Amino acid sequence: MDFVKEIKNQRKPKTFFPILKPIKERFSPRIFSQSEIPDGELRIMFEAARLAPSGRNNQPWFYYLIRRGTKAYETLKDCIPERNHWSLTAPVIIIACYDPFEKDKTPNKWAQYDLGASVISFILQAKELGYYCRQIGSYHCEKTQEVFNLPKNHIPFILITLGKIGTNTEYFTANKTILEKELTPWFRKEEIFKEIKKA
Repeated sequence: MDFVKEIKNQRKPKTFFPILKPIKERFSPRIFSQSEIPDGELRIMFEAARLAPSGRNNQPWFYYLIRRGTKAYETLKDCIPERNHWSLTAPVIIIACYDPFEKDKTPNKWAQYDLGASVISFILQAKELGYYCRQIGSYHCEKTQEVFNLPKNHIPFILITLGKIGTNTEYFTANKTILEKELTPWFRKEEIFKEIKKA
């Protein structure tokens, strides 16, 4: 069985209108290839993230990149619950942080929203380059900030796993529960807006 082909068939969104290719082909796999990511391509992805819109142009995002095979990667493993240890197949894991304060030190109530805009810009640029991402919200944020001694105003919010999608061999040798999840059809709701013509 060609696991990767079948997973793409099940997971890729079914579209009704012509949209940008990275949006049409994006989905979030759980198994990644062992191949490394060139620095130049990583810089392109972060450039896309850098140019995202933000409230009052505060740009309240910051990222920490951790490569597999480093001591930092092993440290991060202790911050990720076992149910998300599939993430440790990714060659790169990124800690996406937000600054909760405006430049005048008052609370920035749009900071998390703005980080999300920056992250999706990163993800779509990654897909354009042939890479996949899966985000993790269930991890130990406070522990992550502590063990890596991150600045107090860099609040870890999500982790981004990044890499090429896994090969058939890598999927075949993965946890069977993970493979079952990957082969489960994924549906998007079809109606998400309504036009208001009068109040």
